Amino acid sequence: MSTTTPVPPRLLNTATPDPEHCAELQPSLDELVQDTGASYGVVFGTHGLHLLRSGGLGQVSAESVTAVMTNVLLLSRGMGRLTDRGEAETIVVRYRSGALVLAPLSPAFGLGLFSDHVGDLQQIAYGITRFCSRTVHLLPQDLVSVPAVAQPLTEGAR
Repeated sequence: MSTTTPVPPRLLNTATPDPEHCAELQPSLDELVQDTGASYGVVFGTHGLHLLRSGGLGQVSAESVTAVMTNVLLLSRGMGRLTDRGEAETIVVRYRSGALVLAPLSPAFGLGLFSDHVGDLQQIAYGITRFCSRTVHLLPQDLVSVPAVAQPLTEGAR
């Protein structure tokens, strides 16, 4: 009887923006968090690692939050493929006091904002769209798909 050791799964992607672009992305993320009143924001790779964080979120917390955000984004993408509904545009998870808003920046990157108050989700959606339009050139161009992000939240998502 022959046994083989399974090959460990390869990460979905290991893409990261150039270091000089991260320095340009950070002020935009800080501005997005401030303008939307979010508690914090994270730009992350779909490989599960956070790339940038803003708003009083430490390194360890950013890694924990990113793990959850990555899974929610990947689950929504999988459901879209399974049901032939297409790519997830904006994902909103509402809590009794707060909301998590996720948006795919590309097949390789995502953006997540967490707010302690639900407030105006359309303002958050507008902020995300503005962030994407201002920073899309800073991400590896072969991995960018802005149209998936540029859709505003519909009334049904509120």
